[in-house]
Amino acid sequence: MRRFRRLLANEFKLFRTAIPIHVVITVQPTILYLLMSVILVHPTFDMHVARPATGEGLALVAAMEEVGSPIGLPYINPILVDWDGGPVTRQVVVVEEQRDADGVHPVAVQYYGLIDSNLVKNFRNRLTAAVLILWNESLDARAVTVEQHPWLPHDVPYTVYFGMALLPLTASIAASVLGGALTAQEFEFGTILEYRLAPVSPAWILGARLTRLVLWSLIAAVMLLVAIGLTTGAWPDSFLGVGLILVPVGLIAGCLGVLAVLVFRKLIPAFLVGLVASFVGWLLGSAFGLAAGFGGLYELVSRFTPGTHAVELLFPRYLGIEIGSPRISVLVLVLLSVGMVALTGLAYRWRVLRRA
Repeated sequence: MRRFRRLLANEFKLFRTAIPIHVVITVQPTILYLLMSVILVHPTFDMHVARPATGEGLALVAAMEEVGSPIGLPYINPILVDWDGGPVTRQVVVVEEQRDADGVHPVAVQYYGLIDSNLVKNFRNRLTAAVLILWNESLDARAVTVEQHPWLPHDVPYTVYFGMALLPLTASIAASVLGGALTAQEFEFGTILEYRLAPVSPAWILGARLTRLVLWSLIAAVMLLVAIGLTTGAWPDSFLGVGLILVPVGLIAGCLGVLAVLVFRKLIPAFLVGLVASFVGWLLGSAFGLAAGFGGLYELVSRFTPGTHAVELLFPRYLGIEIGSPRISVLVLVLLSVGMVALTGLAYRWRVLRRA
């Protein structure tokens, strides 16, 4: 055990040989989250409405105030403005009188300024929802009654889910890229010969390397976790639980980074393998929404990635609702970890002890 502690201490001393890489992989996911959280759609939209002069216009404004989630924020914040028909900065709704074969009818017209198609869709959908409320009220006894049974006790901002789904990516990038960088240095500088001649089992050497990678991946994840908590006010119910979920993710990714170097013995290929594998695994692993919600081929493929299983295990930690099959997710992560460690050990013996 004393030798293992010394090997682990030496692993952390190697920080000085790759300071820029350590800094980038640690802070990059947090910066990505902070930048994305600025542009992610907020449920409440400020919608400018030309100051109504008729009862129909006032009714529309009242209906707009009703559009929203039964357990969360309203979807529309109507702002009354005086509009003279001039250029529109972003968007404005005007109730106009339009004539057709059946007579004159009030029509809600939405004028847009410089705006992207995604915002046009969101503004249009919100206006449609308000008009449907007015239509339903006009049906009186024939009105449609919609019973809503919320899944969660309260609405949760999408930024919380997005940050939660970034945690496995953070652990994966930190472990895979750093594992590749440190191992590649040993081949490029020739220090791998010291490990080959060392009077200690390769299991101790590899174990110290993987332990260090997992610990560093947790450091990067903690930084992102704190950023999520400070920006959204959402904190997991168990920090230890989050850490235990991310440990196998970091271990799998760390093994991948070391394996890439054992195959290529160069930094750039190993760096690309770790980076690409981490992002592809994140995109396929419930990055922007639960894979079960998309269904089909996407859900099927996602079941083979550690990310989906990690996100499903993290879900109750942040949102308080258990989803999927936690036992199966734990089993998958454990089996993938054991398999990757065994494969890395075999590759290490083949490349370092026999093919140095």
